[in-house]
Amino acid sequence: MTLADVGYGLVLIGTGVGSPTQMSVAGVEYATKSEYRFLEGYTSVLGDAGRQLLENQVGTIETLLRGDIENPRQILDLAKEKLVSLLVVGDPLQATTHVDLLLRCHDEGIPCEVVHAASITTLVSGGIGLQNYRFGRQVTLTFPVGDYLPTSPLEMLCESLFLGNHVLVLFDLDPTGSGDVKPVPMTPEQAVLTLELMAQKLSHDFPPHLDEDELAADDVHGRLKSRAVRERLAVPVRQWFGILCSDLGTIEKRLRRGSLDDISKLQGGEIHCMVIPGELHGLEAEAVEKLILPV
Repeated sequence: MTLADVGYGLVLIGTGVGSPTQMSVAGVEYATKSEYRFLEGYTSVLGDAGRQLLENQVGTIETLLRGDIENPRQILDLAKEKLVSLLVVGDPLQATTHVDLLLRCHDEGIPCEVVHAASITTLVSGGIGLQNYRFGRQVTLTFPVGDYLPTSPLEMLCESLFLGNHVLVLFDLDPTGSGDVKPVPMTPEQAVLTLELMAQKLSHDFPPHLDEDELAADDVHGRLKSRAVRERLAVPVRQWFGILCSDLGTIEKRLRRGSLDDISKLQGGEIHCMVIPGELHGLEAEAVEKLILPV
């Protein structure tokens, strides 16, 4: 028996990446049968045209931003009596906020189901010919807000590359950092500049947790990370090699490879992410060379 048969509860539905026409049949059926349909509008962007396509498929939807999802009293109260769908671009469990919704439903005895879909992580590895098991931890570049600029994304990136792994770099969507405004996707130029600012911050004020003189003798991980950051930052950020992935899942999809300096000058496209490859083996090197155009 499904929630559609029960008649109430919460369904987290992935719309896939790019056009919502890629939603699964189960996702469309659940959304169509729901009395309330909400679109999560702060961890990704669907766009006005995409939203219209989605509404043509499933009916009228209301957009919710960060505050509504992190404090989901409205959603949970409705789901106790009615069938409610929360539509999420990509896969609904890519963001920890949505896992929190599952836990809240469990604690309050609200039936909850998940309809999975393709996510950016699956599209990127397959789309550029890199082996998905050779990716390290993905990172997100956030917009600097005032003087606040965390360097942890760059530190994790350096560590993964030091170990020979590829790194998926996601671009921020919210210049304010609040999650309560309409998303404004980071551009390639802004992303490269953010990496440069992080590198400058680390170079000018090397933090204690990366300073080998401050680390315990048996702190193997800390010493590895320190070495990884130092070696990577010995090369200027704009000289690093990267692959820009723009508007994946749409007919406007674009893949380009080159130095980060060249990538920063690319114009056009709406939603971007980037891969910084580690060691390229065999078919990976051939795929990058033949399947991705140079900048």
